[in-house]
Amino acid sequence: MALISGCTPGPGEAVPLVEARNEVAALVEELQEAFTLGEEAEWSGPDREALAPGEDGSCRWRPGTWSTPLRLEESDPSWPDRRERVNEVLAEHGLGEVGDPEYTGGAAYGFETEGPAGGRLRIDSWRGESTIYLHGLAVEVEGACDESALTG
Repeated sequence: MALISGCTPGPGEAVPLVEARNEVAALVEELQEAFTLGEEAEWSGPDREALAPGEDGSCRWRPGTWSTPLRLEESDPSWPDRRERVNEVLAEHGLGEVGDPEYTGGAAYGFETEGPAGGRLRIDSWRGESTIYLHGLAVEVEGACDESALTG
């Protein structure tokens, strides 16, 4: 299976949606395993998949959100281990590392970094749930850049 870095040599360069879906599925599966540190965690998702035109005229894909009922507080001592394991996965996929955990929006606490195909990747925990969220990936679709291209 090709890695995301193999088809997305630079930020914002569009890849076919079918290819992006396969590669994101592989990336997310590895991130789920890395983030949970062997804890018994069942992930659900993705949910909220969408396509929308970007400001630059590109087609932007939001693969969605994967979640698990794993509660991690800001003071949890496992954050450095989780960061290290997540960074190993990101490096294998040709993506940049996440830094120290921080607030990623509101009360959610975790990591955010540049994702594949010029998108964003966020892994965080809030209200007793940990999530992996990808959005803004540049993709190529047949026809219009809207919900109709997701089922084609």
